Amino acid sequence: MNLRSFIIIFALLLGALIGWLMLEDATQVAENRKEVKERKLTFITHEPSRPKKTRTRDLSKKPFTLEDMIALPNQKLIRFKDEKSYRDFLNKLANSDLTLLGNIDRLRVVGVGYGDLSELTDLGLDEDDMFHNFPVTIPQPGNVEDQPGAVGFGREALAFLGIAGDNSAYGEGVKVAVIDTGVEPHLALSKGFQTINLVELSEGAVPHGHGTAVASLIAGDHPNLRGVAPSSPILSIRVADETGTSSSLVLADGIVTAVDNGAQIINISMGSYGNSLILQDAINYANDKGAVIFASSGNDGFSAAAYPAAHQGVISVGAIDANGTHLNFSNTSDNLGASAPGIGIQAAWPGDQVIEFTGTSASSPYLAGATAAVISETGMNAQQAAAHVLEYSNEAGSNGADPYFGEGILNVGRALDFETAGIEDIAVASQYFPSEESSNPYFQVLVENRGTETVWHSALEVDVAGDRYPIQINSIEANTVKAITIPFGETLLKREGSLDVRSTLTVSPNTNDVQRSNNTRVDTFTDSSLSNQGN
Repeated sequence: MNLRSFIIIFALLLGALIGWLMLEDATQVAENRKEVKERKLTFITHEPSRPKKTRTRDLSKKPFTLEDMIALPNQKLIRFKDEKSYRDFLNKLANSDLTLLGNIDRLRVVGVGYGDLSELTDLGLDEDDMFHNFPVTIPQPGNVEDQPGAVGFGREALAFLGIAGDNSAYGEGVKVAVIDTGVEPHLALSKGFQTINLVELSEGAVPHGHGTAVASLIAGDHPNLRGVAPSSPILSIRVADETGTSSSLVLADGIVTAVDNGAQIINISMGSYGNSLILQDAINYANDKGAVIFASSGNDGFSAAAYPAAHQGVISVGAIDANGTHLNFSNTSDNLGASAPGIGIQAAWPGDQVIEFTGTSASSPYLAGATAAVISETGMNAQQAAAHVLEYSNEAGSNGADPYFGEGILNVGRALDFETAGIEDIAVASQYFPSEESSNPYFQVLVENRGTETVWHSALEVDVAGDRYPIQINSIEANTVKAITIPFGETLLKREGSLDVRSTLTVSPNTNDVQRSNNTRVDTFTDSSLSNQGN
C-alpha cells in the first residue's frame, strides 16, 4: 500500500469515527403524547438525539494508533488465562484506584477504568493481556448522498421476500435475542418478550425505540406490522443507553448472556469500527454453543463492514431497496453474507407508534427472522438454517458472492419451499460487466432457476442499443445459475457514454413459470457505473 492510499484509508476511518460519535440519532420518540383509551398504531416523525460525551483521553508514551483514537479513553479490558488469576484480580480491585466497569465470567474478562496506566501495571498485569474498549452505537446515517430513484418498502417487505400466505406460526419455539437498546411493549408485539437489561438508563430518560423497531421486523404479530417469524420468542437484551450508545465490553456480555439464556439466533443492529478481540471471544463462545449471529454491515457507504459484522463467525447483512438495488449507504465487504430490505420499512416504535425504518439495522433482522422460520418449519438447527437461507437467496450483482449483495437477496419463500415439487421459476437475475481490468472485456447476463424443477428449452434475447443477441438455454437445473457471456465490453459503453441493456427470457409452452415478471430485466449502464455495479 502506498502512502497516498494509506492517508485516504486513514481519513475515511477517522471520518467514520467522527460521524459515528457525533451524528444525530435517526429517530426519537414524539414528545408530549396524549393518553388514549384505545391503543392504536400512530405514525410519527422523529428528531435525533446525541450520544453522551466521553472523558478526555489519557495519552500514553507509546505511538498513538488509529485504534487508540477510536477506543474509549482510560478504559481497558483485561483477559485472564486461568480462573485463579481472574478471581485474584477481582479481589484486588476493592483496594485499588481502578473502577470496575464490568466483568464476564465465561470469558474471564474484566473491564476497568483508570487514571494512569501504571495503576494496572503496578498490579502485575501484562500489557499483552489488556485490550481496548471501543464505543458501539446503533448505526447512524453516514455522509452518503441521497440515492436517486431508491424505492422504499412500506408494508410490502414480506411480499418482496416471498411471504404471501399465513406466516403466523413461523419461528415457533425458536428464541431470537435482540441485542440493542431494549424492546418496549407494543401492539405489534402482543405475545410479549423476555427482558434482560445490562445497561440502566439515566434518571427520567425515555428508552430509545431502535430495539423495538428491530424486534417488530422479526416477530411483529399485528396485521399491519407483521414480522418474518411472528411466533419467535424474543429475548430483549439492552446493551445501549437512551442515546443508542454502548461498548464492546457490554456487547460481548450481551452475546454471552443471550446464549446462556437459550437464544439460538442473535441479532445485533449495532456497530463499531474498533476490532475488539474480547468481542471476538464472545462470538466464538456463541458459535461453539450452536448459536448464529446476524449483524448490520453499517450505514457509512464504506468498503468495509463495521464490527461485529466484520468479525469471523458473524453473518453481515447489507441493504437493498424495493427494486433490489444496493443502497449506497450500505457498507460493502468481501465477507457480506446477504442483503435484505433496508429503506422506508414500516416498523414498531414505543407508544404503539409506527416509523419508517431505514438502514442496515432493518436489514439484519430479516435474516434473523428468516432463519427462525426455517428452523421451525424444517427442524434444522440454527447453523444449518442460516446456511440454508444464504444458499436459497436470489442471485444479484456478479456471479456468486460479491461485496454488494453477498450471497444474494433474501428470499424466504424460496428457502421454505425448497422441497416442494413442481415449482418452475426461471429469472433474469443480473446483468453486469465482470471486471474493469479484464484483458478481454465482455458482458454477462445471469439466468437463475429459482424453482424446484429443471427448466427445459428456454430462450434468452439480449438487446444492446438495438443489437440483439439470441441465446438458447437447453436446460437449467433447480437452484442453479447460468452465466451467459455477450460479446461486447466496456469499449462500447465508453464510446456511447450510456447503454440500455434489456434481457428477456422466453420459456417453452410446457413450462409453467410461476413468476413471469422476473423474466425481463432492463438496466442502464454509464461509464461511471462500472465502479459500482450494485444493481
